[in-house]
Amino acid sequence: MSSFVRVLYEFAGEAGSTEISISVGEILTVTRTDVGEGWWEGKNSRGEIGLFPAAYVEVMSAADVKQQQQRTTVEAQSTPNRYDQTADEYNDGDEWEDDWDEDNDTYSEIVPHNPSNNQVNSALHSTNDYDNKYLPTIPGDDTSQSLVLNANNNPTTLKKSSMFGKSSDSFILGVGNKDRIPDNELVLIVPLDNLYQWQPSHQHYTVVVASPKKESKFKGMKTFIAYQLTPSFNNISVSRRYKHFDWLHERLVEKFCLIPIPPLPDKQISGRYEEQFVEHRRVQLQEFVDWVCRHPVLSKCEVWYHFLTCTDEKIWKSGKRKAERDTYVGITYCWAISPPEKQLLQSYVDTQMDSCSQFIHAMDTAIRNLLSISNDVVKRYQTQIKKEYQRIGEGLSDLSRALLIDEKRAPSRNGNALSENVARIGDIFSGIGVQFGEQPKLDWIPFSDRLHIYRGILNSFPDILTTHKGAMQKKKDCERLAAEQKMSNTQLAEVNRRVDIVSYAIIAEITHFRFERETHLKQTLKLLIEEQIKFYSSIVSRLEDAYKEIE
Repeated sequence: MSSFVRVLYEFAGEAGSTEISISVGEILTVTRTDVGEGWWEGKNSRGEIGLFPAAYVEVMSAADVKQQQQRTTVEAQSTPNRYDQTADEYNDGDEWEDDWDEDNDTYSEIVPHNPSNNQVNSALHSTNDYDNKYLPTIPGDDTSQSLVLNANNNPTTLKKSSMFGKSSDSFILGVGNKDRIPDNELVLIVPLDNLYQWQPSHQHYTVVVASPKKESKFKGMKTFIAYQLTPSFNNISVSRRYKHFDWLHERLVEKFCLIPIPPLPDKQISGRYEEQFVEHRRVQLQEFVDWVCRHPVLSKCEVWYHFLTCTDEKIWKSGKRKAERDTYVGITYCWAISPPEKQLLQSYVDTQMDSCSQFIHAMDTAIRNLLSISNDVVKRYQTQIKKEYQRIGEGLSDLSRALLIDEKRAPSRNGNALSENVARIGDIFSGIGVQFGEQPKLDWIPFSDRLHIYRGILNSFPDILTTHKGAMQKKKDCERLAAEQKMSNTQLAEVNRRVDIVSYAIIAEITHFRFERETHLKQTLKLLIEEQIKFYSSIVSRLEDAYKEIE
């Protein structure tokens, strides 16, 4: 009789492999448990068969499975979207149910409503399907009345939806109350020559990611790697797992749609506890942390400080729920941005955006090419060149053994046996091969890790520029409405100001990225070249030793 298991943790199978993707709460039929290395084979409800981590599921009895299926069938008949609801019951993000609670309480946001602007919103809604899809409506209003421009004295309660939070319309049209932004979240943009930049931070700090160690819970049933993070501003260490970093990354991406967030190391199932992998991941996490620490906005945001400093479990859960409820995410975060009062010229903005688009495309192509080259060099060092030098060493060792046969018959007249000299030269060449195999850990792999950060940053810019295009399109729509006298000049000026804030923010981020790469990229290349100099100097020294053997 087949056994059944319930999925406890989300797992995405690798494309093109025998792995299968599983979702929290899903019931699988186990077909094999003798796969080995912590893997089982099973079939999901869609009939797909593949491998999954055995530690990610719990075994169920046949009776439990039958009862679960009956309950799901009954509920599916009465609830149209039962699949989504079931997922919400069992999954709170990424293996969070074991130690962090999920808060599913609904919450409301007070959105100002001004009936006098109904004509404006009606016209905006009729502009195109994009507007109709993303401009929010007031629940309970049979006429689906639109939200309106500008605050007044007639508030209407509106439940926040994810679309509303990610739509640029809410900010561009003035929906929301910027006065509720906490003071510590406010950021300034200041002029710099012919450009603009985020106001530099005067409180520079660093965070050390160190001491990764394997820990366990549930009496050893679940194991994980924990990293110790120590900020320089308090020297108090906190313990964080990879999934904590993953949660933080998700929050940062959601909150800052105009700021590219550096990528995390890729996820991995097999070999996660191997010492070499753990250390490499620590280095990659350090790169992520360093980039955030150097950013004048990211380094000061509340969720980042919570991640770095919270050591109390209850406070952590409270802060986690607060971050997940944050209403100032995406384009809405622009309420927290305070740029210069100067109105930007359209020609200036167009030039900056076009130049940025061309640069991002060119640099992305160059980074991808360098990543490919770097990976090829690593493979060549660790396989081809290593084997070549080891073959040379083995060939010389064979020659040494052959010479020894004759030397036993007739010893060398000068006392120095040639066979011994050749053997030592062979050992030197074999050692050079080993050195080639180990060298990428010191230069090309760290170089690739830095390029991985740049690739993730560059991949974010197209979406940022698309967001700006959407804001510019909304501005044009409003200009058309003003020309048709469906929007007042005062309202149009406020729309233009908010579009300028988006433009200022992107220009400030482009400026920061330029400063960052001017120092960070130089340092990256310097480290690579320094390690190459040390490496080849060592090779030359070894060859000189080999030369001395035959003087």
